[in-house]
Formats: sequence, structure tokens, C-alpha cells
Amino acid sequence: MDTLCDEVYRRKLGHRGRGVHDLEQHVGPVLREIDARLGRRDVVRILELGPGYGTALLELRARYGARVELCGMNREPRDGNPEILLRNAADRGLPVDDRAPERALPAMAYGDVAAGLPFPDDAFDLVVSQVAWLYFGDKIGVLREVIRVLAPDGLAKIDADELAPKLPHEYARLVEIWQHGALVPFGDYLRRHGLAFVGAPDGEYLHVEKRPGFGEDLSLRCEIDTKGVHAHWDGIKCVYACEPGASRGAAASSSTDSTTPSATRASTCASS
Repeated sequence: MDTLCDEVYRRKLGHRGRGVHDLEQHVGPVLREIDARLGRRDVVRILELGPGYGTALLELRARYGARVELCGMNREPRDGNPEILLRNAADRGLPVDDRAPERALPAMAYGDVAAGLPFPDDAFDLVVSQVAWLYFGDKIGVLREVIRVLAPDGLAKIDADELAPKLPHEYARLVEIWQHGALVPFGDYLRRHGLAFVGAPDGEYLHVEKRPGFGEDLSLRCEIDTKGVHAHWDGIKCVYACEPGASRGAAASSSTDSTTPSATRASTCASS
């Protein structure tokens, strides 16, 4: 890395270098979940959405070796590519060697998670994410993709709050659902499908299991990038209409601009 890249690497390290301890602060026990699954099978397949510099994945590799298959998905390579992961591992004294499966780098994928996850159905036993939820577009679509790639007995633990604590109340519901002109709190909608927000040491998280029909009755009406409203705000607010019996795909295609990537689309619609 040249001097400028080194400066950027260091400046972003606090945010993109979060490890397992930070993850468990945001989504509750992860190591215990992995240990329990390893008691029933030889290998646990793990995906982290928005892993940044891959610290948590690297720490899991150091702890479990070849007993975990590890994959991360960042939006862009500059958010955390193999070169960055190698540097991060070296800085932390974590052994990495692709010639040995027990020390191999996590596999990395890149793209907009709101546009879909590039993995087959039932590919992972555990999906985790910390901090990144704020920045996802079409949050219900992301959850539907997470559910698709979960194994039948899989679990996702995603750092999220029903009400974002650092946003004013007009924007704090990053998932806002309306049905027949009435607000449906996201937590209530989750409970309809046997899902829930669960408390963590630092806030709460989404506890998500395999629910194939989740979100089918929701159509995305608009997205608001709150940073476009105020420079010191963060998060993409997604507003949905609940239309039982409607096809989500058909509704989405009629209500959004198909030429604009969903995670970068910002609507000027007002929050109801």
C-alpha cells in the first residue's frame, strides 16, 4: 500500500476492523452458536455481510481452523479485499496461509446486497452482520435473500434496531410498513412470521430463521438516504406497503425505477 492508502486504512480501521467481541456486543452469542452447531456436524458455514477488513472472520479462522467455511460480502473491494485482510491479519498476529485449509483467508464477494446475494439456496448455517444494516437499501429484500441462503436449520443474527437511536423520530424507523393507511411496526410484522428483535449487550438485533414466505406481501415504495437530508445522519430508510395477496416482484417493478440500483436510489417522498 502507498502512503495515502495506508492513511485511509488506519483511519477506517476503527469502523472496518470490528472483531468477534464487537460482533457479540451487537448480536449476542456467536461463538456459543458455532460451538453448538459443531457439536452436531463437522463444518459450520458462515457468511458475514459487511465484514470490512474481515477481523471477525479472521478471528473465527484462528479459533476454529478448517471446521468453519468462511465468506464475507463487502460492497466494494476497497472496503476489504484479500490484500487488506492479509494486512489486517498480520497486524493482529493472526496466522493466514491459503496453502493450509485451517489457515485459509475467508472467501470474499462484492456487490450491493440489496441487489441480491451471489450464493445458492441453503448455502450457510449462520449469517451475521454488524453495523452494516443501516446502509442496506431494500432492507426487506435483503432479509428475503438472507432467508434464501440460510440452511433449513440456519440462523441469521443481524445488528439492527427497530428505531435507529441516532435519527429523529420521523426517520428512526428504517423499515416503515403501512397497511390500509395504518403503520405496522416492524417488530409486529416480524412476529407475524415467527421472527423477532432480540436484546444484545449493545442494543438489539434481528433473529432470523428460515421463513420462505417472509416479505412476499410487501412492496417497496421509496427509500430515503438520511445523509441526503442532514450530513450528520446515517442510514437508508425503506418505506413499504403491505398488500396481502400481491406479488412482491410485480409490485416492486411497478413502484420503483428499475434503471436505478436500489441501494443508491434516494427518494424525496415524505415519511408518513
